[in-house]
Amino acid sequence: MDGHAKGDVINHQRDLFSMEKLLTFESGVEFVADINEYKDCLMSQDPTQDTPNALWFNIDIPKGHGIKAGDRVRITVEKI
Repeated sequence: MDGHAKGDVINHQRDLFSMEKLLTFESGVEFVADINEYKDCLMSQDPTQDTPNALWFNIDIPKGHGIKAGDRVRITVEKI
């Protein structure tokens, strides 16, 4: 245990050059769900039936982000 409660958002400073980028894609936000007083959920649905190689997302984000349905975002996944 590092002293943080489970679910805390922690920004660890790491050597950015040691991260392995696994994926980057851009997509439109289809829906922003109000989860609770601390966070929302950004969503892009899965069109797999029509486009089998399509990528989608469903990710929680702290309130105050200013993102709305129709905005475009870039999703990046890096292994640290």
